[in-house]
Amino acid sequence: MKCCDYCGRENDEEAIHCAGCATEFRRPPVDKAPSAGFWIRVLARLIDMSFGLVMGVAAGLIALAVLELLALAGLAPAGWQHRLHGFSLAAMGLGFLGEIFYHLFCEGIHGATLGKLCCGLRVVSEDGGPATLRGASIRSLAYLIDSFFLGGVGHHSMRQTRLNQRYGDVWGKTAVFKIKGTAAESQRTLTHFGLGMLAGVSCCVSMLVMGILWRVF
Repeated sequence: MKCCDYCGRENDEEAIHCAGCATEFRRPPVDKAPSAGFWIRVLARLIDMSFGLVMGVAAGLIALAVLELLALAGLAPAGWQHRLHGFSLAAMGLGFLGEIFYHLFCEGIHGATLGKLCCGLRVVSEDGGPATLRGASIRSLAYLIDSFFLGGVGHHSMRQTRLNQRYGDVWGKTAVFKIKGTAAESQRTLTHFGLGMLAGVSCCVSMLVMGILWRVF
């Protein structure tokens, strides 16, 4: 039996919430054993970057179709084809934002992007529970810092933390575990993966399309 620190009621050892006051019991700390190392996470990121190229091609085809329709309606500016090759800082920013949304929704809803799923990895809360959208958003935004010096900044943080956390994980209170080593309570279904992919890919492709159209208009 375990006693609730707030109301003093005794509960079963397996209880997650107190039967008296519904306070959630703090999960015991997890081992470092199931946490993922640097190079397997690099491989997962490379797979996601390759998938990003696929999303980029899809966005290009969609944007081209939209521009052709606008041209037929007389709404596209003259010489819009040449503007597609110009440099646009705003378009780059939208592309980066799309990548953030892809990781945010995939990891926040399911716990894994396509790359992490292929490598048998999952993003979880540092206490072993499921990842949250808040934690996923913080770690995704912080990747811009962790990726400095070819990932050297993130690697330095991973060497200093018990759960191999890069700075984004530390700030977002998340960790990357091997799926086989995670508790059942932190795992989500393939339905969650589908929903995360749908939301992430949709946002990423939409941002890329907006970036292409930005160059023209």
